[in-house]
Amino acid sequence: MKSYFIEMLTDQPRRTAVLRNTVKNKRTVATLFWAREYGILKWLGAAPRLTVNDFEQWLAQMKQAGLVKVDDQLAWLTPNGIAEKEKFLKTHYQPRLGDWFWLGRTDQLAPRVLLATQAVSQFAYHQNHYVPLNLAPAELYFVRQWFYKNRVQIIDNWGQELQQAAFNLAKLDERLAKLLVFSLPGYQATGWTLDQAALALDASTDEIMVMERDIWLGIGYLALNQPGSLMNQLLADRLHETPLNHSAAVTLQMFEQGMSIDRISQKRRLKLGTIREHILEAAIFMPRLIDLKRLIDPKQVRQLTERYHGVPADWTFMPPVAEPLTVADKAQNEQAFFEYRLFQIIKGGQNDE
Repeated sequence: MKSYFIEMLTDQPRRTAVLRNTVKNKRTVATLFWAREYGILKWLGAAPRLTVNDFEQWLAQMKQAGLVKVDDQLAWLTPNGIAEKEKFLKTHYQPRLGDWFWLGRTDQLAPRVLLATQAVSQFAYHQNHYVPLNLAPAELYFVRQWFYKNRVQIIDNWGQELQQAAFNLAKLDERLAKLLVFSLPGYQATGWTLDQAALALDASTDEIMVMERDIWLGIGYLALNQPGSLMNQLLADRLHETPLNHSAAVTLQMFEQGMSIDRISQKRRLKLGTIREHILEAAIFMPRLIDLKRLIDPKQVRQLTERYHGVPADWTFMPPVAEPLTVADKAQNEQAFFEYRLFQIIKGGQNDE
């Protein structure tokens, strides 16, 4: 994944923490907002196990090579870095399905599909004695229940669904279909390792990992849109219908029903700040579902319009009350920041349309 970080930088300074937190799936409103502004939301959750040390080492190597400039917590590409990025874009696999990042965690989808395929394949050859893939006991139990529930016609049906998945992926890139097929374990077959796949497809291991992400996002999309299918039964509890987490989705639903955020906070027994975070997250992912007039009165909208100009990403919040703060002052500033951030998100989203 690290080699792909160069795609997330430009010749303009960007916050390095945003890049790191985006791929690690740290979904704070600040990270999501800046990821959207940078155009890198497609990488959300792409490398959840990335460490700060790994990222800093990559930055140091790029700086030493003269490709990146670093100042405090900002980084940008040098002219040589821009040239290297252009070369990288032409020579490395580019993700096709990154915009479906919200469907689910690929590290949860892949093991189930692989174990299911192993079980069905061994069953087809009447083989009962084999070592299953090493998954958590709960996952092993889940796949076993899925298998026994569907075992009557599971061989043909599962094969057909995998063929459909491979066919869909081949439309995007034939390498994706080949990688899927040869990575599946089965009877007397273990599937490609990362290095074997890289060698067979003439790609780097980083490219293979990005291809794998596309594969499992594609399969997740297929499962989500085929209710009742074997794939849907296997993966449904790991898939999401919107980019929002469950709690934020509940908040948005209540908001769409006409409740105020104060009322939602009371009814759900959650802090007002938490409900505000949910609304802001929804505004980032689905701005058209947030009615600005319900949250900021027209007078305040006019004041915000007069106060903040230019590109929303360049704005700096100006609190209405300066320190020292009373409890009431703090609450006023928190409300003002919510209105500011919501206004900033909506205005920034309009630039994307």
